[in-house]
Amino acid sequence: MRFLLIFTSSIATILFCGELRAQSHADEDALRVAVLIKQLGDERFAARQMATSELVAFGERALPAMRNAMSNSRDAEVRYRSEKIIGTILHGCRKSESTGLEMAVIEAGDLQMGSHLKETGRRNDELLHQVRINQPFLLGIKEVTQGQFRRVMEFAPSHFTSEIVGKEDGIKLDTSKFPVERVSWFDAIEFCNCLSKKDGYALYYKMANVHRDGKLIKRADVAIAGGNGYRLPTEAEWEFACRASTNQPFHFGSRASSREANAKPSPVTSYGSRQTKSLGRTAMTGSYKPNALGLYDMHGNVAEWCWDWYAKDYYTNSPLDDPHGPDRGHHRVLRGGSWLVSVSNCRSASRFFLAPDEHKYFAGFRVARTP
Repeated sequence: MRFLLIFTSSIATILFCGELRAQSHADEDALRVAVLIKQLGDERFAARQMATSELVAFGERALPAMRNAMSNSRDAEVRYRSEKIIGTILHGCRKSESTGLEMAVIEAGDLQMGSHLKETGRRNDELLHQVRINQPFLLGIKEVTQGQFRRVMEFAPSHFTSEIVGKEDGIKLDTSKFPVERVSWFDAIEFCNCLSKKDGYALYYKMANVHRDGKLIKRADVAIAGGNGYRLPTEAEWEFACRASTNQPFHFGSRASSREANAKPSPVTSYGSRQTKSLGRTAMTGSYKPNALGLYDMHGNVAEWCWDWYAKDYYTNSPLDDPHGPDRGHHRVLRGGSWLVSVSNCRSASRFFLAPDEHKYFAGFRVARTP
């Protein structure tokens, strides 16, 4: 017993010392970053360049202090260089090391969210209102694929597999690069956490009381932990990225057909474009032209889960800065329409919702991250 007590005490001491060393290194890093940020305003060009290079090498660890300097420094040179360094660091974080999943840097900015009263296909939950995205973030350039989901989660829930698509088209297609579907909002959240672990990031979400039906999650308590790991975009972030500074119904203009997006032709050719036959299923991600930010399939293919609870009247009291949706609800938001609906329901402002435990063969997701 005495040996066990000594052994346990020794382990606790080792762990405690390890925590102290880690905290000491973190404190040293924070101090060094602060010195380097101040040096960005040095009157000597060589000193500014050296500080810039070293801060870029610090990577994500330097970002909180860099963001603070960009917003609050009185030195214009420090603010300018901080902004450039943040951009360089973000561009270096765009690819998942474990899956190859690629992301685009979405810069901060303002958005007229919702739709104009005369926009064809408009619904009454699309009230036009102003939104501000205050921090740059990363967003997947494509929807998460079946292959990526299988690699991370070690199972494949999708309906549109090679066997199904092969039967329909008369040829056997490799659907590993098709978007994953039949994933619930809970499954998308768990994927984000599992991918964060694989890539060595702190989890963005906390999940507790998880109840499953086989491997699929039916119920769980989800909260934001706030790490730098993968997450779902908010509804505002999604529309901001989709529009890519445009204000028309689609990021490619006011008119659309199933040639521009994987969706059904509209019942009438209200946008004046010639309609073509739709696929009637998902398509390989990246099959259609991207928007100005390099994001594919923001219109059609699969509807994409967002973080937010859905409320029909949320836009009437949405905050200006970085809205995250209502505090509670019964359904989660999906954006972008899908292969199952008409192109008029795939507009930048179109909103859909499902219960977070629903698995539909038109619902998938793409990931976001704030390094």
